[in-house]
Amino acid sequence: MLAALLAALAVAQWAGRDRATFGPGSLEAVERAVAAAGLRTCDAADVARDLPGGSLGGRAYTLAASCPGDAVTVVVDRFASAGDRDAAARRFESLSRPRGSGWVLTLADATVLLRGPGDEEPRRRLRVALIGEGAR
Repeated sequence: MLAALLAALAVAQWAGRDRATFGPGSLEAVERAVAAAGLRTCDAADVARDLPGGSLGGRAYTLAASCPGDAVTVVVDRFASAGDRDAAARRFESLSRPRGSGWVLTLADATVLLRGPGDEEPRRRLRVALIGEGAR
C-alpha cells in the first residue's frame, strides 16, 4: 500500500511540473534555437496527419551539423490552448520514458519532440538552445 501511495505521489508531481508560457511564435523560436545550436535544417515538412489530439498542425525537421550528417529529428506540434499542449506533452512523455528515446519540451504554443535515437551531441545542444528560447 505504501508503494502504491508513493507511486501515485510521484506521478502527480511529474504531471504537475512547470510548462512554458503559452503564446504564439513556436516555429520561429525553434528555428532560432536551431541556428543557436549550430545546426542546419536538412529538411522541413508540414505534418498534417497522425497529429496528437487538439493539434492545429505540425512541422517535422531533420537537423544536422552538416547535411546529410548524423541527423536529429524534431517534431513541433502547435495547439490552440495550453491545456491541449500540456496534455499532449504528458502523453509524449509517457511514451518516451525509456532512456535514449527522446525529449519532450513545451515552447510557446507547441510541444517539441526531439526524437531518439541519433547523435546525442546535436540533440543536447538543441535542447540547451530551446531552453534558452523559453522551452521547458
